[in-house]
Amino acid sequence: MASGVSLHCEEGEKIPRRDELLKLAKRVIKGEKLKGKVNVIFCPDNKVRTLNREYRGLDKVTDVLSFDWDEPDFAGEVFIANPQAKRQCKRFNNNYFNELRRLIVHGLLHICGYDHMKIKDRLIMRKKEELYLIS
Repeated sequence: MASGVSLHCEEGEKIPRRDELLKLAKRVIKGEKLKGKVNVIFCPDNKVRTLNREYRGLDKVTDVLSFDWDEPDFAGEVFIANPQAKRQCKRFNNNYFNELRRLIVHGLLHICGYDHMKIKDRLIMRKKEELYLIS
């Protein structure tokens, strides 16, 4: 069973320092021993809003959505709303590139089974995020 990650841009979205983001994603996948391939898709707000409405019943844009496919050769997909990432980076005291790093790690950890709905789980997930973002 092959593991791996690919980065895709939709509708003219562009991402800075693609090779570094790819390297980070691979480090998370290897560190969490995730099996199967993962697609990380950088897209416009309306795409993420539509997915959020269809799959979560929330008619609003969010920064990142993860879909765990749990198939033998395909682990899942992470959708990142590029414009939302740009807007919120100041709120998280980040620059745009570091915000993308944070969202990639966050989305991949969701595919690996981490969640942040309960305080205990949120603390565990945040520690994992810090581990990958610092290293």
